[in-house]
Amino acid sequence: MERISIIIFVLFFPACIGIFKQAIWGTELAHQIIAIAMCLFCVEQGRMAIKDLQKIAEAKKVVIDTRLDKFYIITVTTIIVELLGFYMSSFWLGWGSIIILLSQVWFNLLAAIKIKISSQTSAKSIIDIIEPWTISERLPVLIADVLGLVLISFWMLSFSMLKSASFWISLVLCTMVILYLGIKLASSVSSYLRNRVSLS
Repeated sequence: MERISIIIFVLFFPACIGIFKQAIWGTELAHQIIAIAMCLFCVEQGRMAIKDLQKIAEAKKVVIDTRLDKFYIITVTTIIVELLGFYMSSFWLGWGSIIILLSQVWFNLLAAIKIKISSQTSAKSIIDIIEPWTISERLPVLIADVLGLVLISFWMLSFSMLKSASFWISLVLCTMVILYLGIKLASSVSSYLRNRVSLS
């Protein structure tokens, strides 16, 4: 598991630094705000990549299911595409952001399962480990991804045409990223507390 963490860190860290440089040395405030949002998102997506790959590896030790193989392929291709987007964002923030958001649409359209791993996983059945992830559950995330694509497209247009609009669009996008990170953090804390309660 540590190997997965090291590999993902090595892959994501340079891209994160490249985007962070744009946040520091960007010439426009709107550009810097988007760069900060993408830098935070890069850190979160690196964390999620580690988490997903570790869950797949753990689940494969317990069950044999073709859905795990499909989920692995979807996860790896998503990581590859979003890495391309993050590295491109180091040079062309707008186009890189579009590629990143497209990778999220790809994942949330095709990933039809959720993997539940706990300390009692070895004693669980396949039903407990692999759960369906219905389109209705994915819909809010997909809507947010599409909204992000629309906003970043408008931001790219307004950046060259209407600077005041680009500033407000960048603020909305940054707020969306912060809300997303806040929800993920709350979910992680809630999951951790539930596991602690179940073990006690």
